Amino acid sequence: MHLNVLTQCCPAPTFEFMWAAPEDRTASGYRNLRYWTDLAGKLERACVDALFFADVHGVYDVYRDSWEPAFQHAVQVPAIDPLTVLPAAAAVTDHLGFAVTYSTAYHPPYQCARLFSSLDHVTDGRIAWNIVTSYLSSAAKNGLGEHLAHDSRYDRADEYVEVARALWERSWEDGAVVRDRSARTFTDPAKVRQIDHKGEFFTVRGPHLCEPSPQRTPVLYQAGASSRGLAFAAKHAEVVFMTLTGPARGGAQVAELRQAVRESGRDPASVKVLQGMLVMVGQTEEQARAKARLYASLADREALLTKWCGWTGIDVDGYPDDTRLDEIPHHAVRSALSFVQRASGSGVATVGDAREFIGRLPPPTRTTALFGTAEQVADRMEEWLERTGIDGFNLLPCPPGSGVDDVCDLLIPELQRRGLFRTSYDPAEKTLRERYFGAGNAAPRH
Repeated sequence: MHLNVLTQCCPAPTFEFMWAAPEDRTASGYRNLRYWTDLAGKLERACVDALFFADVHGVYDVYRDSWEPAFQHAVQVPAIDPLTVLPAAAAVTDHLGFAVTYSTAYHPPYQCARLFSSLDHVTDGRIAWNIVTSYLSSAAKNGLGEHLAHDSRYDRADEYVEVARALWERSWEDGAVVRDRSARTFTDPAKVRQIDHKGEFFTVRGPHLCEPSPQRTPVLYQAGASSRGLAFAAKHAEVVFMTLTGPARGGAQVAELRQAVRESGRDPASVKVLQGMLVMVGQTEEQARAKARLYASLADREALLTKWCGWTGIDVDGYPDDTRLDEIPHHAVRSALSFVQRASGSGVATVGDAREFIGRLPPPTRTTALFGTAEQVADRMEEWLERTGIDGFNLLPCPPGSGVDDVCDLLIPELQRRGLFRTSYDPAEKTLRERYFGAGNAAPRH
């Protein structure tokens, strides 16, 4: 199986309230380079596929029409740019991959292409791009760019990826760099060309600034869960993160994705599917339950509402309880809205349902998370693999600091004992793409 570990360059990755845990080391560590190099080294020793950096642009200011709750509860703020961390983390590792979130809404594709070529060069081909269209309208209020409607953001992203790939794959021929000292020629200009792209959103002449990197194109990650996001993933993604509701329904969702990939003209085998899940591991069941009790005791209703309102663009504090969610206009993350609608039972959720459901976070259990001893968690992971057809997991360790230790020191050794996970990296798989698709597949398959 494939295993990624998800994090963010902020005080409490994913679980905003866990920075208050007594043994937490992320609240100050997130801004310390040694914290990240130590983390990368630990994951490499455990043979993890990649360290994945989530990120956002803007702040969560929908709840109560204010950014103050986000700052008070550290809801993905303060945060540093994860791009500053990657070269240092790569310098202390040889095999660990790095995936980083980069928005198609607020950066020009020409700059994106240069950035990821640069990262791919300095990491020797261990870089992935998590493609996001960005959902926080507050970014536009700070001059980063126009905030488009949900589907329009994906229309723009389709063209964005087209431009970036043209720069990576068509601008420079193999062998363009000759380094011929006698002829005083570093690059043969006859093997470099413009892309001359003129589209609805972008006009990019080229040529690309960088010579081809080990992968040419970074591994393309995507996590859109709406119907439009699914279509985007089917067209572009090589690794898709999903948040399946359970093994029973999950198999159908994975099959739907793979069928969409086939209908887009691609081989379904060219896409890996990773299930995103909270993981909480203890040496004993009682230790795991103690961690769950801590999690529940620290969970903060305002922090949870701040994040959900930012995801959906709906301020639940601004509507009566009986207001139907599907009657409120929104342009943000549709999957977050549909999750509450499904949980309501009838599929017709109200603002009151959202307040109650989001503000009442239950502790992790074996049905809602990868929870328990290493043996119990490994059993659950095997069940997911067998029943859904996923290729692995995007793990969200909890607590974010000591939870990584539990994954590396308790869970992965159990997976290795069962023959489910590698005990060493394959030296023939020199790039991150080869780790997913086998030696000799450093370049994209489509």
